[in-house]
Amino acid sequence: MQILELNGHKIAPNTVAAIGFFDGVHKAHQKLINTMIDVADARQMKRAVITFDVHPKSVLFDLDYRYITPFERKIEVLSNYDLDYLYIIRFDKEKAKMTPDAFIDYYLKGLNTLVCGFDFKFGVRASGNIHTLMAVDEFKTIMVEEMRYQGYKIGSTHIRDLIMSGQVDEIEETLGRHYSIKGNVIHGQKKGREIGYPTANIDTDGYLVPRQGVYISYTKVKDQWHPSLSTIGYNPTLNQYRGLSTESYILDFDEEIYEEIIEMRFVKRLRCEMTFHSKQALIDQIKRDEQAARDFFETDEFFLHNQ
Repeated sequence: MQILELNGHKIAPNTVAAIGFFDGVHKAHQKLINTMIDVADARQMKRAVITFDVHPKSVLFDLDYRYITPFERKIEVLSNYDLDYLYIIRFDKEKAKMTPDAFIDYYLKGLNTLVCGFDFKFGVRASGNIHTLMAVDEFKTIMVEEMRYQGYKIGSTHIRDLIMSGQVDEIEETLGRHYSIKGNVIHGQKKGREIGYPTANIDTDGYLVPRQGVYISYTKVKDQWHPSLSTIGYNPTLNQYRGLSTESYILDFDEEIYEEIIEMRFVKRLRCEMTFHSKQALIDQIKRDEQAARDFFETDEFFLHNQ
């Protein structure tokens, strides 16, 4: 897969491209990409995805936008598809002023076929849509219909709501996998080590972090998944720093992994974050959490298949 910036770079001839922001690369995104691949293969043409480096809201409203899949992670997920090209549009305030016609002329000329979702919008104030694209003579446009699950549109907005509410056990059916965060192990206050539960703190830069609480999870270290308990919160019983942390206690694991890149996969939320009147009360609760996690792993297919 060749990764190219579209700003000034033209799309290769005889290309079928899927376009979208693709935050999460969830099941509706997967349907869109697979539709593009099927069309390209049937016509013996190049396969491509066109996406953006940042969410338009982060530029238009100067937001510290948090992603299901930050840019580098999104590229990593998309690289699992057999693509010829991944085209990146670097979005900024000048690009946001483009009319739909200017956007089409600058970015999409040369395409054979464009595949997009029914609700794809582009151009200044999102004034361009599927009908704008279908009116273009220079390339064909194929629309992928809405996908729904349990009454909800499968989309990044609903998945974000599930993440922020801690309902991580409901995400797999729409995202296509458990939600995970990948980053460097950073130094924490080592308070967990003091009570017999050392944790790996992860740098969550760019990621949408789930609701505070304790989660049954898996943690991937050096290409190996390990059962774990993950905590998101301020550690009110032990922490004097007060910064939000995301950390995992990896079961039956005792290795030094600072600066390693690890991945936390959130499977189920056990409880909310709590303040305890003593260290011992905290330890007693962690023991109960650990036992609940071990009971879960005894029957979990992923755990049983990765032993």
